[in-house]
Formats: sequence, structure tokens, C-alpha cells
Amino acid sequence: MAANRGLGSNNIVLNGLGQLGQGEDALFQMNVPSTGTEKSNENISAGFTYLPLENIIPNPGQPRKEFDEQPLYELAQSIKKHGLINPIVVSKDDDKYIIIAGERRYRACKLLNLEKIPVSIMDLSKRQQFEMAVSENIHREDLNPVEEAIAYQSLIETYGETHEQVAESLGKSRAYITNSLRLLNLDPEIQHWLINGDLTPGHARTILSVSNKEEHVSFAKYIIDNNLSVREAEKMAKIWPKPKENKNTKKEPRHQDIEIKIAEEKVASKLQAKVAINGNSQKGKIQIEYFSMEELEGLLEKFGVDMSS
Repeated sequence: MAANRGLGSNNIVLNGLGQLGQGEDALFQMNVPSTGTEKSNENISAGFTYLPLENIIPNPGQPRKEFDEQPLYELAQSIKKHGLINPIVVSKDDDKYIIIAGERRYRACKLLNLEKIPVSIMDLSKRQQFEMAVSENIHREDLNPVEEAIAYQSLIETYGETHEQVAESLGKSRAYITNSLRLLNLDPEIQHWLINGDLTPGHARTILSVSNKEEHVSFAKYIIDNNLSVREAEKMAKIWPKPKENKNTKKEPRHQDIEIKIAEEKVASKLQAKVAINGNSQKGKIQIEYFSMEELEGLLEKFGVDMSS
């Protein structure tokens, strides 16, 4: 049997109901139709059918807004070589079919100029369509934290759902939903850093703990510039904004003391010992405590000191 243009003659489309080992007939039954004359419900018994790509449209409520070009191109090349392994999920809307799950695969197929693709059609309400789209993206980790928060907010505003209802329908805790929604209170610049991965949701929640909103952006920049962990950022948040330097005194700004404290904790964690750093940015001393000969020998070994020679 000839294959659909753009896929190649050796491509086979499989879904959960078409498994290897069911015999040659089962595999050939699932090949892409060779012409446009076949009925649209071809292979529907196998769990999917074929639709013209032009009859399929992206979901206008799709929570995912960012699609990286390079991974999309790589997916297209994989589909070109191996075929579309899983049909996309759609829901009929008048004379079109709205994508519920699988927009990346749809976009990749468009890059290949395919005429038809396998789809699984579900009869869903607008609310169910949106919930399913959100759920698929979340569990595939395709949404960035801001897109995820916007999706939750849309469910609440459009369908009047409570935080508890959103959490229940998507398999999350109420606290998770509430904390996610708090990210929408961040300055747009901070949201941009969150989308790019410069900050994590844990960092973002720490930034929100600073009562003065005007300090949020500067605090976020400080976290990024100093590569602070969430725990380190939490400690810094307690004394933020950092005191301004007094030009009439040589006393160091207090934030340097905090940085020394952070360094102290990192050294202690590395050595697995009690460590104290006393001094300032110009000079000081590091004290390392041990409580047995075994601990001392362990520390010396970490420093590369061999006591046996």
C-alpha cells in the first residue's frame, strides 16, 4: 500500500491499540491512506481516523504560548523518518476540529506539508477541552510557570471555579494552585526571568515575601547575579532591602555580612563540619571545628594532607 505524501513508504502509525506483534495485517491496516478518496472514518476501529490538516486548528485557549523552533524542527524530522507515533486529540467544532492535545505534533506535521494526519476525536465541552489541554501540558512539563498560572487563572475567571475545584480537576493540591497564581502578582520583568528559567517558582515566592514591591526587581536581579539557591534567597529576603552604604563611614554594608554567612554555610556543607568565618571582604579567618581524631583525619584527607608520611 502506498503511503501519504511527506511520510515515506515505510512509515507506520501506531497508537495504544496498535501494538507490535499483532501481525502483518494489523500493521498494514494502520498505514496512512494513499489517496484522498478513502472515507474519513478509515481505521476508526483502531482508535483513530485521518483528517485533512487544513481542517484542524489550534485551540485558541491553548495555555502554552511558547514553542521552541529547534525542538519543533527535530520533531518534524523524526515524524518524517518514523511517522506520527501517536495521533493528536481533537474535538469537533462546526466544520473544524480543535486541537486538545498534540499541538507540537500538529505544528511539526505542518512543517512537513502533510495533507492528512491521524487524530483521535473526543466529544468535549469547552470547559473540558480547556481542562484537558491544561492537564496534558502540565503533566508533560510543557508549560512554563507563568503560562501555568495564567491557565489556572483562566479556569477560575471563565468557569467560576474555586482553587479547590481547579486543584481537584487537575490532580494538584489547593496550596499548589494558590502558590502558582501568586506568580501573576510579580513584575513583568521578573515573570520574564521566570519564563527563561533564570528564576525558579521557589525564588519567585521568596521575592513575593519582600513586603516592598518596589524592591522586587532589584532583589530578583541580586538573586540571579549571585546565583543564590532558594534557601539562600530566603535568608536574604529577611533583611532586604540591603542597607545603603554610608559614605561618611568605612563600615561595610550589611549585605556583605550576609554573603559571608552564606559562604560559611557552603563551606560547612562541603566539609560536613562546623565552620565559622570571621572578618570582612578584605581579610578574616576561617575556623573549622572537629570533635574527634577521626573527624580531624577526615578533614585532613579532604584537604589532601597525608599524616602517614
